Amino acid sequence: MAWKCIVTDDPITDIKEDRKCAVRVEQYKVSPQAIYFNGQYLPLASIRDVQVHESSFTPGMSCGKGIPVYKLRIDYGADKPLVLMVEKEKNVQKITEMIKG
Repeated sequence: MAWKCIVTDDPITDIKEDRKCAVRVEQYKVSPQAIYFNGQYLPLASIRDVQVHESSFTPGMSCGKGIPVYKLRIDYGADKPLVLMVEKEKNVQKITEMIKG
């Protein structure tokens, strides 16, 4: 799979090696150099700020009840931040600790 960097000015040179040491946290993978999601990645060096917000997710065909989730709002200098949805609070803490190093 060809991984696409969402930041054009700071790609990782050896993605294959970096992904070998990445840790899976729910549907994301976090390595010492990047966050991997949906065939894309964001280098940790590009991250400027991380905020956590409590939210809810309402899947289609539901009766209006939302599933409680957490959203990681990651500012990396683009017009719109990267927003990752995480189900468990302990996983949010794990991802933020890995990002901040």
